[in-house]
Amino acid sequence: MKVTVKSLAQAAGVSRGTVDRVLHNRGAVKPEVAQRIRTLAKEFGYVPNRAGRALAASKTPFKIGVLLPGIGNLFFDDVKAGILKAVADYSDLGLEVVVREVQGYEVNTHANAIEYLLNKNCQALCLSTVDDPQIRERINALTQSGMPVVLLNTDISAVNRMCYVGSDYKTAGATCGGLLSMCRHQEPLKILVVTGSKLMLGHNLRIEGLKQELTRQGSAFEIVAVVESNDSDIRAQELTLQQIKVHPDINCVYVTGAGVQGVGAALIALERPEIFAISFDEVYTTRELLQEGIIKFTVCQQPERQGYHAVKRAYQALTGQLPLKTEDFITDTIIKIKANL
Repeated sequence: MKVTVKSLAQAAGVSRGTVDRVLHNRGAVKPEVAQRIRTLAKEFGYVPNRAGRALAASKTPFKIGVLLPGIGNLFFDDVKAGILKAVADYSDLGLEVVVREVQGYEVNTHANAIEYLLNKNCQALCLSTVDDPQIRERINALTQSGMPVVLLNTDISAVNRMCYVGSDYKTAGATCGGLLSMCRHQEPLKILVVTGSKLMLGHNLRIEGLKQELTRQGSAFEIVAVVESNDSDIRAQELTLQQIKVHPDINCVYVTGAGVQGVGAALIALERPEIFAISFDEVYTTRELLQEGIIKFTVCQQPERQGYHAVKRAYQALTGQLPLKTEDFITDTIIKIKANL
């Protein structure tokens, strides 16, 4: 039997107007009533007519704000491609997306970017941001007020968000640990970690996953140093050169964020092709280093899908198709080597 606004209203014990306001995010409805209607709509498989949704959206457009640390980081180009695809798919339903890009991981810069999006009257947020108490407190306040907040590409610890859309960073780190153990099992590993920022939970989980898997495999290893590139290739190059000169016994470089091109340039300049360098993601500069054998493998995470599904979920929350707390969307962990580029 087709589920209609009328049948939903009967099941929820409310008027059709109340159901319409909840499903199209128009007008004030008690939170408990709105949640009951959304739950019933999901359980009954209510699918609104697209033409009707488009007409309603023309009266009340939906604006979603996206924060990305994408300046100077080629990885986020693919995330933005996914966002643009979502906009193309849902623009006739009133979707508008405002993207605010920042450089690096300075806390106040991220906090100000969130306020910028709110001042643009965004009704939902998709945030790729730092794991910091100030940001955590702001997100919790927004969620408490009823705003959908999706964490995109990297999660935040102990925060109340709608959901997380991105990769399983710890599994990705463990994947690197397992491959590294198989490839270099006959020698003790002296590892230089070049991370993006210690404020990024995802980067930290990649390190933790690597260490746990190497330990589980019984590999002899030492983390010689952990340095932060702030996603800068220049800084990554300088730090790699510096650390390898100070610690010439380093035989592995583990790059957990951007800065891969800088690490590759340092290894080329040092003429140390025996150093086993591993990275994440598949931007064109990383592919070139894989082709040259400087990077041995890279682990990818489907960034376009992340951008698309983060915006899609935020839109679905605004239109009553998803509750303000829903399951995470985890993308695949994909290993790339020279042979399968």
